[in-house]
Amino acid sequence: MNKQMKANKTVIFCILFFVGIVTYAQQSEQYSQTYFKKGSLSLRTNAVPWLMLMPNAGFEYKASNNIGLIVDGAFARWNLETANKYWHVWHVAPQARYYIGEPKYNYLGLQYMMGEYNLTGTQGSYMGGGLTLGHQFDCGHNLLVDVGFSLGYLYLYNTEEYTHKNGMNVRTKDKYSHGYWGPTGASITFVWKIN
Repeated sequence: MNKQMKANKTVIFCILFFVGIVTYAQQSEQYSQTYFKKGSLSLRTNAVPWLMLMPNAGFEYKASNNIGLIVDGAFARWNLETANKYWHVWHVAPQARYYIGEPKYNYLGLQYMMGEYNLTGTQGSYMGGGLTLGHQFDCGHNLLVDVGFSLGYLYLYNTEEYTHKNGMNVRTKDKYSHGYWGPTGASITFVWKIN
């Protein structure tokens, strides 16, 4: 698939996502005040990294009815059956959100992220940030499902590629750095209120 088609699909997805949020926010039903009120603390886990075998968890503290402060983290250290196949990753992503509308289920936020990866054949570090947006669905007394999307910039640095020869890793390319503008994350997060 060429770059133009990928860009078109990303733009279409963003437009549909925004239209869905705006349409839902304009519903005429009256809602009670925000479900997770000021002072609440919630435990979170994102289902998307679990699909890639990356256990993750996070916390959200509601500083006010409109503002949430979040810290999410992930860690994976998997070695496959052979000595030179592995998946080592850690990731931390603090975020500040502003909840919009009367029910406070839609949000916009700012996110920073950093981490390191060592996948078979390539390793490096990254950091970046951007804008997050999404919607939370009420699923019971103390449970929400948070569906979100992030757009921003990622800077990948100290990236190196290597191969495994005679029991040792041999670098095949000098270290390099590069940047990326575009989608930086997608989430389907389960959020449990713990106080």
